[in-house]
Amino acid sequence: MRRGRHCLWGIVAILLGLIIILALVLPSAFWWFALAAALIGFGLWYIRCC
Repeated sequence: MRRGRHCLWGIVAILLGLIIILALVLPSAFWWFALAAALIGFGLWYIRCC
């Protein structure tokens, strides 16, 4: 089985589909919590890398 860019695009497509389905099901307050958690995680990753 070959891996490469095609595998990456498949994963991206699946993740985007899941996000769209979750956006239809979950309330908007969840997405603010998810955004805050993502920003905190990104901040911690950035601090560790620098």
